[in-house]
Amino acid sequence: MAKRNAAIIDATMQIMEQLLETDDVYEVLSHSLETMVKIVHCEAAVVWITDSRQERLYPLFHKGPSDITGISIQNGSGSEGQCVLNGETVMHSGSGISTVYDGSGFKAASVMCLPLTVRSKAYGCFQLIGKTGADSFQEDERIICERLAALAAMSIDEFSFEFKLPETKKAVISLKGITKEHTSDAGKVQLLSGIDLDIYENEFVVITDGSGSSGSALLNIIGGMESPTSGTLLIEGKDRSNLSDRKLTQLRRTKFGFIFRTPRLMPNLTAKENVRLVSDLLREPMPVKTALEKVGMQLRADNYPSQLTASQQQRAAVARALVKNPTAILADEPTAALTPEGKVELLDVIEKIVRDKTTTVIMSTQDAEICKMADRIIKIRAGRVESIMTNPAPLHADELTW
Repeated sequence: MAKRNAAIIDATMQIMEQLLETDDVYEVLSHSLETMVKIVHCEAAVVWITDSRQERLYPLFHKGPSDITGISIQNGSGSEGQCVLNGETVMHSGSGISTVYDGSGFKAASVMCLPLTVRSKAYGCFQLIGKTGADSFQEDERIICERLAALAAMSIDEFSFEFKLPETKKAVISLKGITKEHTSDAGKVQLLSGIDLDIYENEFVVITDGSGSSGSALLNIIGGMESPTSGTLLIEGKDRSNLSDRKLTQLRRTKFGFIFRTPRLMPNLTAKENVRLVSDLLREPMPVKTALEKVGMQLRADNYPSQLTASQQQRAAVARALVKNPTAILADEPTAALTPEGKVELLDVIEKIVRDKTTTVIMSTQDAEICKMADRIIKIRAGRVESIMTNPAPLHADELTW
């Protein structure tokens, strides 16, 4: 008990210190949820936020295996809706619980929802799901988490946080139960273990996994460079899970642009010629000139790679990807070899591509600073989706620091 009380005091002090040191409400909310998960040990958790009219709840940040980004819930519906509507903690356990989020299919034996309320104004709630190793949450856990939720609610009220309704977007890529095994001399390695994820039109998504192997494997499967061991991959609504080599090649050629750690430009061709090399293989490409203009390389179009900086070479690689008019650009650690200035130059281009609704960008990176400008951050651990964060206020590229 003494050890548990010490942990509670420490968690409370951490959040109070954070309230004093930061004006980032999102950081306080995500840290508070992480702290609750560690204290009560649960399978999944969500921060639900209400819209300005108090009609629906939307997931701002969630941990667990199910991607609930596109889900919203009517205020008053379910345990989370009841919690927000009444401003009181709701606890459920036992066989009466089936699915937790509408449409996600996630099941749990126990749920605890804690209101984010200040002076009778409801902002949303914390939802803790699936008590690990037990059938229900305990009363002392409720008291602890209510204290932390009250502190987090104070930060929302103090900084006048206003939740903006998310745009309704179409899912262009859907992964359902995707697994990937890699066989080596040491045996089988499980890179991906049941990935459920939707990627939406015109969003910047960052995937981070601590090592890079799972993120790279995920990009390779989405882009048709590898096939999944099992599971379903939908590209623009069509099943692309088990394609022949010929159809995989066609998928790579027409649906996706690729950027890697190094630009992989042909050294004997100019920037413009490198882009045209891909353009000539397509039926309806973006004009080469337009692709170069979108990445700010129109004045360097006639330069050879050896005459370009590392950042300029990467931007030429982006133009080569853009000329396909792709469903998405898949970027695997594209800033790893760049200087801080070069990173900003490349990320500024990626930001404009997404904000101008040119295409979706999915980037695998271990650079925490880049996460600050993403629309969503997908964290993978041990081959599974550990958490998905929706960033309500992405930074601009020139606001990042290294």
